[in-house]
Amino acid sequence: MDIERMRGYFDEASTIEHYARAVAKVGLWESEKLLARRNFAREERLLDLGCGAGRVAIGLWELGYVEVLGADLAPAMVARAKEIAKRLGCPWRFEPQDATRLSYADESFDGVIFAFNGLMQIPGSANRQKALGEVFRVLRPGGRFLFSTLDREDALYSRVFADSGDYHHDLSRNPYLLDYGDRHFATEHGTTFMHVPTRVEMLQALESIGFELLEDAMRSDLAQESAVTLDFSEDCRLWVARKS
Repeated sequence: MDIERMRGYFDEASTIEHYARAVAKVGLWESEKLLARRNFAREERLLDLGCGAGRVAIGLWELGYVEVLGADLAPAMVARAKEIAKRLGCPWRFEPQDATRLSYADESFDGVIFAFNGLMQIPGSANRQKALGEVFRVLRPGGRFLFSTLDREDALYSRVFADSGDYHHDLSRNPYLLDYGDRHFATEHGTTFMHVPTRVEMLQALESIGFELLEDAMRSDLAQESAVTLDFSEDCRLWVARKS
């Protein structure tokens, strides 16, 4: 598994349509609204990294935020985000970017968002650390990073990983896996990759870059989500870290 294979997955028409439908039908999760309002002033400059078809960026526009830039690995996904934003009258710019090597200058943003477990879809622990380092670099001092991950120790994934014979996370049999905690599995939109960390693993990764953890909680403990959100995405852990 590598970044180019993931780019291909997100450039597939069925994947793009899935994310495009989420802009209209799902929008911002209640937990995302809560944490965005708590951590980002409306006038701050924000980067929506791994923006997909624009669900979070456009949702922030609807909340009254005044400057959000959307960036995604997949050019076809970016094109769809532009199309949707134009149709809605949303003024945001969307552009292709690789999270492991962002083109932005140091200290360009007041806040960065990497929603819907996007950070964990970067294959390889070293590449995920590069992405964290890039987020840290482009944040201004005191800037905040809001993101989500699945949790290997929650009610669902503790059971999933307890099954040692599951090919989807078996490092000895599945050639697409790089680190323990990886999953490579089929969805209705194609076969994709996800790393499922523990909370301690994520804390160590943030600390090694220089982030200060402000808060983290499972989505189900933060807010009561709509039925359409629950159908769109499983429970996950949301994190807010600060560039010290």
